[in-house]
Amino acid sequence: MRILIAAGLIVTSATAVLAAWPGDRQGAYCLQTRDFENCGYPTFEACQFTRNGVGGICVPNPKYIPGPERRPRYR
Repeated sequence: MRILIAAGLIVTSATAVLAAWPGDRQGAYCLQTRDFENCGYPTFEACQFTRNGVGGICVPNPKYIPGPERRPRYR
């Protein structure tokens, strides 16, 4: 019984950590070349900067989900 509880706790904690991992977030723009696609660019300018070195095109990421909009803090 203790092994099942321990295994359950390990699986639950691993799932919680992986669900919060920001490594799967994608940017607003994708760099597409003949060989690969990289959707990790937050701005069009960042994508264009990389494109100058490797070629390809920069396109909006259709899977991008923007985060919550930040509102200015008033004092």
